[in-house]
Amino acid sequence: MAKKRRFEKPLLISILALSTVLLTVSDALWRVDRWIYDLQLPLLASPASPEIIIIEVDQKSLADFGRWPWPRDIHARLLEFLARSKPRAIALDFIFSEADKSHPEADARLAQALTLARPVVLPVVVEYNGQTLVETLPLPDYAKHAALGHANVDLDKDGISRSILLQAGLGDRLWPAMPLTIYAQQHPEFLQALPGLRTETPRDSLHGDFRVWLPFFDPSSDFARLSYSEVLSGKVPARVFDGKYVLVGLTASGLERELPAPLAVGGRPMTGVEFIAAGLDGLLKQTLWQPLPGIWQFWVSLAIAGCSVWLSTRFSPRWLPPAILALSVAILCGSWLLLRLSHYWFAPSVALCVLWFSYPLRSWRHFEKLIQSLFAERKRAFVTLNAIADGVITTTPDGVIDYMNAAAIDIVGHRPPSSSSLNIDRIFTLEIRDKPFAIADLIRQSIAENAPLKYSHCRLTVSGQHQITANLGIAPLLAGKGVASGAVISINDIGERMLMAKMLLQKTEEQAVMRELINRAEQMSLAKSQFLSQMSHELRTPLNAVIGFAQLLQMDDPEHPLDPYHLDSVQEILKAGQHLLGLINELLDLAKIESGKIAMNIQSVALADLIGDCTALISPLARSKGLNLAVQNPLDPDVLLQVDPKRAKQILLNFLSNAVKYNSPQGRIDLHAQLSGGDRVRISITDTGQGVAEQEQKLLFQSFQRLGAESSEIEGTGIGLAITKQLAELMDGGVGVSSTPGVGSTFWVEFPLANEPAVLTHPVIDPAP
Repeated sequence: MAKKRRFEKPLLISILALSTVLLTVSDALWRVDRWIYDLQLPLLASPASPEIIIIEVDQKSLADFGRWPWPRDIHARLLEFLARSKPRAIALDFIFSEADKSHPEADARLAQALTLARPVVLPVVVEYNGQTLVETLPLPDYAKHAALGHANVDLDKDGISRSILLQAGLGDRLWPAMPLTIYAQQHPEFLQALPGLRTETPRDSLHGDFRVWLPFFDPSSDFARLSYSEVLSGKVPARVFDGKYVLVGLTASGLERELPAPLAVGGRPMTGVEFIAAGLDGLLKQTLWQPLPGIWQFWVSLAIAGCSVWLSTRFSPRWLPPAILALSVAILCGSWLLLRLSHYWFAPSVALCVLWFSYPLRSWRHFEKLIQSLFAERKRAFVTLNAIADGVITTTPDGVIDYMNAAAIDIVGHRPPSSSSLNIDRIFTLEIRDKPFAIADLIRQSIAENAPLKYSHCRLTVSGQHQITANLGIAPLLAGKGVASGAVISINDIGERMLMAKMLLQKTEEQAVMRELINRAEQMSLAKSQFLSQMSHELRTPLNAVIGFAQLLQMDDPEHPLDPYHLDSVQEILKAGQHLLGLINELLDLAKIESGKIAMNIQSVALADLIGDCTALISPLARSKGLNLAVQNPLDPDVLLQVDPKRAKQILLNFLSNAVKYNSPQGRIDLHAQLSGGDRVRISITDTGQGVAEQEQKLLFQSFQRLGAESSEIEGTGIGLAITKQLAELMDGGVGVSSTPGVGSTFWVEFPLANEPAVLTHPVIDPAP
């Protein structure tokens, strides 16, 4: 046996190597390779180049100029128009091989237009004239004023156009492909070192060289397309073609043979001018592909076959298929990466075929172990049955017990003697929907019908002592040739499950009540917000009228001056009206926030400008109360915040106005800016007021909380700080407070940075907890 196994590995390697050689040389799996290649195209395609414009002879152009072919002076007019701009190159995908004897002046005008619009590229076609291959060239007057390129298509074995021959012709005379000729007008050095697979074609037929495969373009994009008639009508300005590659060709159906393209690039045939555009697109992006040389293809496939042998020695039969599958995926990914990074195509079908062929060759070694494992299955089956939570009992066709697993023994309460012929009806009394049944009769019914029987919520009385509620299943045990040798009975005790279901139902009912209460609370909150918003709007108009009339009364009127008493009354009206208007505005903001309808205009705002605007507004008020306002902003002037400028200013003005209102006489206000956490800026405002007790600080940012200030002369609503906190959080920021009674308070707000923190060289503090 050891000697036999010693030759297994060399024999397996020899078989796989021979298979690799035969499949590579015969190219028997080429269809699979092309299918994989076509599937990879969408993963590698890029948007169509914006440098290419197609002027198409479409149905509209045919309707405007008549049936094809057109007089050549129409093409001359197009070239004369394009000559006004500066396109990089112009290509006409039309065969001008015969002179127009009825309109010689049109031929002459087109020849002059070719000279005027240089560089222009015209096609050369190798085609059959009867039984003879000939080259069809443009008229000599046209050829001497234009560059020439072959327009022949290189069809694959399945008739799909995937590649082009960068050179093709008859005999020793090879013409560059039209896309290459167009590209060479701006990059002539490219002709000195062409990429592609060298071919060996007989010289007496169409001979091509330097075959490359096209990457095509993303089918979700397209080249810029203009109708021939629209260009000649003047609807398109000449500057559109500046610096572009202009391709002119037929796209109307029925005029030219359409070329089948891979389904992965749009699922539709391509016209000749579209195929030229695809080739030029690949040249512009330098993404033309070529197959991996045959010798490299063979050695890589052979190396993968060696990997399959190595896998078979490292993995058990259970894990060998997943390992082979993983290697198969790696081969496909490697083929895709090689094509993407180096523009070489590795055909993976041979490697995949050899890889999966190695699995059955290697697996026969494990058959012996598999046969041995079958003898252990019976023992394993008993172990498995004893591990099942349900009671399992096997019986003869007459109901005599053969086997009971551990769960069944727990239900019965004892193990029956192995030598006794105990019928199952002597242990269990069965009731189904309050009707008694004999289990042995149900066993015979299941065997007769050759079908399982299932009963739910049955009542089983065990040995006449205790009852259980269970789901009962009875199924025939089939031996050879489908003959029933007995039955298997499963007993699923659902007593605990029914108790859990009852508890779960009760829990569900409780949750439904909670959801109803939550919904009611949310509806009440929404109604409150809508009421506040509506009332705020309803009160604004009359209140603004009151304030306006009070301001008119306050103005000096020489003819009807007010006495000081009435002026004081007007001042009180203005003061109370403005206070009430501020309260309404705050209520309106609070209603918008709670209803989620407030709009935030997040943008980049200069920190220095924000601080400057706020301090300019608050300074007169601070000076009027004898307070000293100091600003410390050591940060870079170019620091930008990502905030809503209006709401950020509202937050700072709220903090500053509170510092003015609640400060001590001749006190001080300090505004300080610093970095927090590297990606935020903290602006702190410190006053020298009475401060706030620690147990009251957590109430500061709740609505309608003034903490005893409502009995003082200081005006306020108790809403401003709550709005401030919610506005800061809507801008991905935060607020906080630290206070010492008798010393003062520091309110701070943090805003996110809009610029890179690397340019900020100032100290950074830890973010607030």
